[in-house]
Formats: sequence, C-alpha cells, structure tokens
Amino acid sequence: MGPVEKLEKLGQSVWLDTIDRDLLTSGGLQRLVEQEGVRGVTTNPTIFEAALKHGNAYDADVAALAGTDLDSAALFESLEVEDVAAAADVLRPVHDRSGGADGFVSIEVSPVQAFDTVGTIAEARRLWSRVDRPNVMVKVPGTVEGLPAIEQLIADGVNVNITLLFSVAMYQRVIEAYFAGLERRLAGDEPIEHVHSVASFFVSRVDTEADKRLEAAAQASGDPAVRARVAGLLAKAAIANAKLAYQAHLAAVASPRFKALLARGATVQRPLWASTSTKNPKYPDTMYVDQLIGPDTVNTLPLATLRAFADHGKAERAIDRDVDGARRTLADIEAAGVSIKDVTDFLVVDGVRKFSDSYHGLLSALETKRDGLLAERPVRASRRLRAFDAEIDALLAKDGAGFVRRLTARDAALWSQDGAGQKEIAQRMGWLGLPAAMGPHAADIVAFAEAVRAAGFARVVLLGMGGSSLAPETFARVFGPRQGWPALEILDSTDPAYIAAVERAAPLDRTFFLVSSKSGTTLETSDLFEYFWQRTGGKRGAQFAAITDPGTPLAALARKRKLRHVFENPPDVGGRYSALSYFGLVPAALAGVDVPGVLDRAQAMAGACADAERVTANPGAPSRRPSRRAATRSRSSPREIWRRSARGPSSSWPRARGSGGRGSCRWRASRSARHRSTAATGSSCGWGWTGRRTRRPSRRSRRWRQPAIPSCA
Repeated sequence: MGPVEKLEKLGQSVWLDTIDRDLLTSGGLQRLVEQEGVRGVTTNPTIFEAALKHGNAYDADVAALAGTDLDSAALFESLEVEDVAAAADVLRPVHDRSGGADGFVSIEVSPVQAFDTVGTIAEARRLWSRVDRPNVMVKVPGTVEGLPAIEQLIADGVNVNITLLFSVAMYQRVIEAYFAGLERRLAGDEPIEHVHSVASFFVSRVDTEADKRLEAAAQASGDPAVRARVAGLLAKAAIANAKLAYQAHLAAVASPRFKALLARGATVQRPLWASTSTKNPKYPDTMYVDQLIGPDTVNTLPLATLRAFADHGKAERAIDRDVDGARRTLADIEAAGVSIKDVTDFLVVDGVRKFSDSYHGLLSALETKRDGLLAERPVRASRRLRAFDAEIDALLAKDGAGFVRRLTARDAALWSQDGAGQKEIAQRMGWLGLPAAMGPHAADIVAFAEAVRAAGFARVVLLGMGGSSLAPETFARVFGPRQGWPALEILDSTDPAYIAAVERAAPLDRTFFLVSSKSGTTLETSDLFEYFWQRTGGKRGAQFAAITDPGTPLAALARKRKLRHVFENPPDVGGRYSALSYFGLVPAALAGVDVPGVLDRAQAMAGACADAERVTANPGAPSRRPSRRAATRSRSSPREIWRRSARGPSSSWPRARGSGGRGSCRWRASRSARHRSTAATGSSCGWGWTGRRTRRPSRRSRRWRQPAIPSCA
C-alpha cells in the first residue's frame, strides 16, 4: 500500500488543486482518480489564466461565445461551469461510493465579492444552480462579510467550501456559521444529511509571512543568541497554527450542540489544508502533507506535491501529535516580536488581493483571446497550419518521452547523451527553480529599492550588455516610468554619442548606477563602470550597486569600492534566462515593479507547467494554433505585445550572435526578402536591431511599432 492509499485509511482525503480543459479532455483527471487516489478537485484561477494565454483548449468555446453580448466575467463563468460540471461527473463514482462524503469539486465565487455579503450569496446561489451537481461545493472567502453568507448558504442547502482561513479565531467563527446554518435549515423542516462543508485552512503562506518577519526581527536585533533562537522558529508557525485549528475542530464536533445536529443527520465540516506546496526550496517538499495527517481532514495538493508524497511521503497520523509543543512554538514566535494575529490578519487581505489579481488577469486574458479569435474568423485557413506540422509532431512525440517530467527534474539527457555535455547543461538549468528560489529574497530586493528611492535618485542607469540587459529592458518598456519611482534606462552601447546623451539626460548626482555582468569580466560593462565611476568623483560607492555571479572580479571590485550592495546571482542561471533572478528583479524593483507579485505569479505558472502531464497541455509550450496575426504588423500597445509575445524569460527578445553585446536579429531566417537584405547589409530589421555590436539603434527605430512576433520571424 502506497502513501496516498494509506492517507485514506487514516481518514484524510486527497484533493487536486487544479483543473483545466486539457486535464479533463485528455483523461488525465480520470486517471488521477482511478490510479493515484485523488478524491476531489478545487478550481484555480491562475491555472485557468495560463491555459487561456498559452493554450488553445478553450478556443472553440470562446469562439462560439465571442460574438454574443456576454462580458468577460460572464464568459469565464460559462467556461468554468462547464469544466466544474465535467469534473464533478468524473468524481461522481467516488461521491456515490463514499455515501456522499467525498468526491467534491469546488467552484469559486468571484473574489470581488469577498467583502460583499449580499453579492456573495447571490453569486453562490447562481453557481450552485448552474452546475447542478450534488458533489459540487461553492467556495466563499472566510472574511467577516463572508460569515453571514456561509450561514445563509448552508441554510439554503448549498455545499460550501470556506476559503482563505488563516487564524484559529476566524475558523471557530466559521464553525459557528456552519452550525447556525444547519439549525436554521432544521427549523424550516428541511433535511441536513446532504449538506456538506469544508473549511480551507491555508498553511504554507503562514510560514512565508512569519519567517519573513522573524528574519527581520533577528536582523534588527544583531544579538547572535537572538538570531539562533529565531532560526529555530523558522518553518514552524504554519504547522503549529494548523494543529491548533484541528484542536478547535475536535472541540466543535465533541460539543453537545453538534452531537444534537449529528443525531439529525448532520455531516462533519472537515478541515481542508490548503496552500500545502512548499514555497521555500530549503524546506522538504512534503512537509505540509506529512505533518497534517489525521481523521476527517482533506489536503488539497498541486500535482507535483501529490507525486512527491506518493514517492517519499510519510503516511502517519501527525496532526494531533505534540499539541502542547505547537502552543509553545507560537508563544515563542510572539516572544520574538512577531504577532501571529498580525500575520494572519495581513494574509487574509493579501490573499483576497492575490485572488482578485488572478481573477482580473484571467478576465484580461479571456478578453484578449476573444478579440484574437474574432479577428481571425474571416481569414482562418487550415492549410496555413501545414508549415507547423513538424513542430506539432515533435511536441506530440515528446509526450511519450515524459518530457515535462524530465525537464522539471532538470534531466540534461534530454539534449545530450555525452557526459561532459550533460554536465555543462546541468550547470545552466537553475532558471527552472527561480520563482521559488528568489521568493525568500523578494523582501530584501524591495527594501533595497525603497532605500535607493528614499535617497532621492531620479533615475537608474543599468550598465550591462547582452543577456544581462534584456529582461530589465523588457520591464522598462512594458511598465514604463512609474510615478514616484526613478526612471530606468538601459545603457548597453559603447557608442560615444549615445553614452554622452545618457550622461546629459539627468544630473549625475541624482543618477543611480547598476553594474550588471554575469561573468564580471565583460569588457564593455567594465569600461562603462570605470567611466561613470570617475565621472561621479571616484568615491561615491553608495551611488552604485553590482549584480554578478559569486566570486567574480566585479564582485571583488564592488566590495573594494564599497558599493551600496553586491547582488550575487545563482551561478547556474544563464544571462538570457535570468529575468526572474537578481539580473531582472533588482532593476524591476528600482523602477517600482511589484517584485513579490511577479514572483507569486511566476511560481503559479511554474507549478502549472510542472503539473501538465503532456507537452501540448503545458502552458509554457508554444501554441499549437499559430496566429495569422503573429506574422503581420500591429499597432498594439507595449502591454499587448508583452501579452502576446512573451513566452518565457527573455525568450522573445533579440539577442546577439557570437560573444557578448547586441548583434543581428536572433529570429530564424525567413522567406522575407526584406529581412534577407537587411541581414546582409547589417542595417536594422523590423525590430530595429543592427548587426554592429557597438551601434545603438536610434530612439526612433526603437519605438514600439513592432509586431507581436517580428516580421522577420
């Protein structure tokens, strides 16, 4: 008996924390239910957004509804209801075999209703009616405004999944709302035996926030003894908090009030452990599963965590082990200066914000998808796809080779069978883990950016060539100047006229310089650093910072000159894959970009890519339905171009050929005579990039007038 099978014996159900059309139509969900022990599913708007942006599974339905008067929210609801109903049908046998106790699929009330009781009730009733399945739950946020909605919906006979619970106190109020709803239903002479509920208690986010505050407290103290005590409290808050929540659950089900309800047919409102994938790569990948096992509980897992637990998880009852120790842990955290109440209060607001951002992101993606499909209708021709047959066939062939799983595991054998070649490849695959690896550093990056802004600098000039400057330039062009933050400019040219123009553009004493070089030996970057070091007086280290790999000559020089900060990047990340490393995130933060938000979304996308069973279902893979519009010029805004063309860190940006610096356009040769002629002469192609390393394209040629994919593609 495997670990997942043992969980069922121990009274815990495993639910999957994702659903999308590909998982349903491919039979993937059916296999997970029949072969891997999945007994429920919850919806995830971030996964849905990724599927819309990068796949075509929803194209037919979106196209069918595109010409209607449905707004994007109503269109999304129609697609979501169809997915949830289909998933509920897959899980219906589980529901029936369990006597109605399991096999549920959750559908979410819009997060914009999180603080609106009346709006939540109305939307929940509508979703319940539209899906029309007994094994569906409607997700309602566990806010103060959500409590009356929970009671009313239970009284209506709606199954409710209460989400975004972080504090034990709020969980106790949710239990009260569940009991009150059942009592109201009985008072109306309505049956209660078919009314079900789970209370989703979020776990890993508690550690993420508490750890951040503990580390800040330790840093502020400076006392080695305090730091040692704090180090022993990291990664402890979430499990301790969940154990006390389970104690509240046990007390509730043992109460005379619930026993009376139980005698009338009530079902137990099970605690559901949510957010149970580890966000910190230093922590064991199954820690939020192993330590939360107990009767009458649910654990909702991303696919990667489910398979990790199936491989090496420990299936033992642990949720009520050492409860006194859990209380001492939380007391010690309070004594260290971190209020658990403050942490959980913040996480509720932050959770609503993140869900709301994801929801609005998916509506935007849906609107873009609909506009694109409408524009393609008059000219769609299947014969145009023949040019992509080889690429599609190659992707389909990779499905059988376990490509996604092997890529996630950083299997260098995907590209080379040579031992030396594999070793070199393995040393360049760190980008796969950047969203998780950089998360713990996000607060430090933001603090650094705030300090630079507070110092009064009006602009930031990044000195860097090639890969080190591509992501910062993307951030600068897409997000543009942000009010109250320094303007970000990229200096990746040795053209004297352009350097002089940058120097004259703003006073040097109000300019902050970011020296960026992976090797720390890039000649052009070193020369630019030396030039501006001398121009600013040769002793203003606080006006400079450096980003480089550990142990490079640039790192040594930066410390010698006492630069404001030296960011040492993970050495296993190549320059052109460094958007989510210090090379991309530090300049972005200096320009006012929400770095924690970027990493949160990237982590969700990384999970979506890792969870996809097939290459063709992977939101990070190229679309199987290339857009005709991709080969035409567009007047789209920078944000539209970003949305349609960015397929990964720096992947859609021109790069140099040969060593260092900018060069000719990287896009593969096309049939375009125009491109062949410009490539041959070294003049600019449609993207305005030249064949000469040291020449900077004019601002006129660099203006955002380019197509979503270059005309030279």
